[in-house]
Amino acid sequence: MQKASFLYQLTGALLLVAALQGCRKENGIDNNNVIKRPYGLYVADAQGTLYNTSNGRDYKLVFPPDGYAPRAILTAGTNLLWIKHNVHLSLNGGNNFNPTDTTVVDSISWQPIILKVPSHGRVYLCTDSAYGLKCSEDNGKTWFADTLWNISTDPVLVRMTSLAQLRNGALFGYDHMNHKLYKRGGGKDDRWVEVAVSTTLPDTGKFYLSHFNDILLLTDYTGAGGVWHSENQGAGWSQYGGLPQRRLFATVAPFDKVLLVGTDSLGVYSLSGNMFSPINNGLSPNTSVRGIAGKDDIYKNDLVQDYFYIATSTGVFSSADEGENWIEVFPGDFTAIY
Repeated sequence: MQKASFLYQLTGALLLVAALQGCRKENGIDNNNVIKRPYGLYVADAQGTLYNTSNGRDYKLVFPPDGYAPRAILTAGTNLLWIKHNVHLSLNGGNNFNPTDTTVVDSISWQPIILKVPSHGRVYLCTDSAYGLKCSEDNGKTWFADTLWNISTDPVLVRMTSLAQLRNGALFGYDHMNHKLYKRGGGKDDRWVEVAVSTTLPDTGKFYLSHFNDILLLTDYTGAGGVWHSENQGAGWSQYGGLPQRRLFATVAPFDKVLLVGTDSLGVYSLSGNMFSPINNGLSPNTSVRGIAGKDDIYKNDLVQDYFYIATSTGVFSSADEGENWIEVFPGDFTAIY
């Protein structure tokens, strides 16, 4: 009887330990149903295949390959938009896509040809049509020309080729064909004005806009001109150093924490001060980084974990430490990510 009693006590103690371990918190996170709000990440490969994941590890096929590499991906409301030759819209999470605009600017392969601006209730699209810019106020279902301009030249001749919005709300568009910068400083009904640039920017290359907090950025896709920055909303510009003479596919600051640049075959570079340096720990040699995105998990106790993702020629890679270390989470040859 004593042995039996001891066994019961031992079994009870082990069960208690197991129960306590099952409820244990690690890093202050409740391990029981930890995620309060998961994220959605879309990534597309060079064959035109679209995938989706909500945890960065398990990827499901959204759209099969069709031979056309996508240029940009965007979610707006519950709608999914992606740009190949035209803009295609899905109202059901990617089960079906239909073309929604055929005038998107041609021969441009960077993400900022389309931009969601929640403060305007709009999605903006760079186009080859009159005024060079269209808007949608129904999350990409229909588009109309943005005709509010206050510039000396004929606005019909404008060809916007990239867009960026600063944290302070100022919206900018750049015409790399004519090397002109435009600004909409307030709401959606304010007129676009041309920015008087005091610094002589290179008049060669193919520059596109991005931002880092309230710093406006221009990146030369060809790599020859590097990355330029303006702290006064485009009036004056200076060049960052440290970047290689390679094509610069993407310039993104996920969560406005760290500015990253994706390069052709030399991985990803990170800004410190006014100089870039490579941060390629975990990447395969000769990796091209074509897209950069930031996603976050929000846990039950409101702790937030940020993740940086890069779409590369050797796979999708993830970093939980702001790019210091990368882990391959999905192999393949990828061209766009959002």
